[in-house]
Amino acid sequence: MTHEIAQEGFRRASSHEERVHEAAKLFGVGRTGADPFAQARLLEAFTTSDFPVLLSDAFTKKAVAAQKAAVKEFEPILTSVTVDDFNRHKLIDLWGGDEFETVKELEEYKAGSLNETELTHGNQKHGKAYGLSWELYRSRNFTALANFPAKLGDGSVKGQNSRVADLLVDATAGNWNAAFFGTVDTAAFSADALDAAIKTLAQKEDHRGDLVDVSNLVLIHSSGLRSEVLRVLNAYELEMQVTDGSKTSKTRVQNPFKGVVTPLESRAVGKRLGAAQSTGWALVPAGSSDLPAIIRTLLSGEEAVDIRVKNDQGNRVGGGAVPFDAGSFPDDGIWFRGRDVYGIDKGFTTGVYASKGA
Repeated sequence: MTHEIAQEGFRRASSHEERVHEAAKLFGVGRTGADPFAQARLLEAFTTSDFPVLLSDAFTKKAVAAQKAAVKEFEPILTSVTVDDFNRHKLIDLWGGDEFETVKELEEYKAGSLNETELTHGNQKHGKAYGLSWELYRSRNFTALANFPAKLGDGSVKGQNSRVADLLVDATAGNWNAAFFGTVDTAAFSADALDAAIKTLAQKEDHRGDLVDVSNLVLIHSSGLRSEVLRVLNAYELEMQVTDGSKTSKTRVQNPFKGVVTPLESRAVGKRLGAAQSTGWALVPAGSSDLPAIIRTLLSGEEAVDIRVKNDQGNRVGGGAVPFDAGSFPDDGIWFRGRDVYGIDKGFTTGVYASKGA
């Protein structure tokens, strides 16, 4: 071990967090080659047993940051539940809440209940592995390696977006998923059609016997319907059909959807709707609703993307470990793997509506 490596920050720092930071800093200044001395120190650091591990931890932090920054298309309609294993679980209704009852003097309080439903939820592993070639490493082109964390963090979110879109849309039919929405309407989007859909939902009873709450709905659509959606939701006044007894007329009214309906534009949904992407629209309760329609199951302690480096360099014939930068035994690659654990499942769908729009 050289004196120079022993004096590097990733060796001298007093805590693991500081060593991770110093490893990332050395990688940052040495990877471009602008400072040949820094790059030489980086190349030597790669030959140690601890630097690659510390750098992997730094990459994980960067990947988590990228995961948080990536566009989570469906976050407004997801409700998260955390479990400790990979088993399927009966969904416990935590959102309804029993009504408090009057308790007389010295009378015992009546027991409440957490109802177990027939709905199930669970999580699955998702991930991807990427290899940096030994040849690329030897040419001192570290840009590809530097881009891995963002790629893995972004890939995690894209995968989650796809799982939700697959639950909402039957891509083979180019229509909303009937297994989720039930009967799919054909009403073209308009202020009157939106009003009618909300009134229909407001008359339904959920599994608790309560009327469906329609005060916080999310309108899902693709970019093809953007102008129509924004025109309706952002208007101060709308011309709408009003019924008074047997008489129906068009009247200008103050926008009744303000603060009630939130638009959610999704490219993933548009892609799966195909020809209906410019006409299809749907209503789903917000994730904060007492009737969550989509349950995201997370694994306790594994809520963020995890990155690991493959350690299969083998040993030299004459003895001694082969350093990380020499590449793996089978293909000379320097491999990084990203892993994410979550599940996307159907929740309570009494309060959802969808129309193909044609």
